[in-house]
Amino acid sequence: MPDEVTFIDLVCLLRVTSDTTMEKFGSAINASVFDAANLAGSLKQKSLIDFSSYYPGPNTIVITDIGKNLISEADTKATEPFDALDQEVLYQISGGKRIPIELQNTLNIRPKDLALRLYKLYKQGLLTYDLKSGAADLLLTETGFLKAKPASTAKMYVPPQPKPEQQQPVPAAPPDPEQEAKPAAANSNTALYIVIVLILIILALAYLWYIGKIKL
Repeated sequence: MPDEVTFIDLVCLLRVTSDTTMEKFGSAINASVFDAANLAGSLKQKSLIDFSSYYPGPNTIVITDIGKNLISEADTKATEPFDALDQEVLYQISGGKRIPIELQNTLNIRPKDLALRLYKLYKQGLLTYDLKSGAADLLLTETGFLKAKPASTAKMYVPPQPKPEQQQPVPAAPPDPEQEAKPAAANSNTALYIVIVLILIILALAYLWYIGKIKL
């Protein structure tokens, strides 16, 4: 059942030392005797630990090969670089998802994958956890809080917008011969009127001189 390993299984497994007994296991994980027995039974069912009994001595907890492989896998995972899923996990924790099962339901990933990722973030100093009453309460560190933002809001490359092309001057329309002819015709008519008026004035003056009304 390695794929069903949870974060609480992993951190409880890490609290097991060579001299951990069932009687000491509760204090090692900050849990009552009842909660410690339930967690130890879950670890035993998932083949992560075993018990060795030396009568009349106490029951010693021993990490199995499967448990050791899990710890080794978690340590390897902790060395991987920070990625988008890590960022999303931190964002969900900052939004109030402080219990691993809430994160698992929100992100919809396997319990083991979440457990290894939370351990990775813990080892990289981005979150911490409190063990109490057989449960883990996740807390962000200052560094983790600064990294907590939605992965979907990561900066995306935006290609530069093309510069607007300079507008070419619109060529002037060719002159209209008819429009040019109109002022010329108007000027010609004006000159003709002036000539006629002058001729009439001269004729009037000549007539008046002829009849003796004026003298030149």
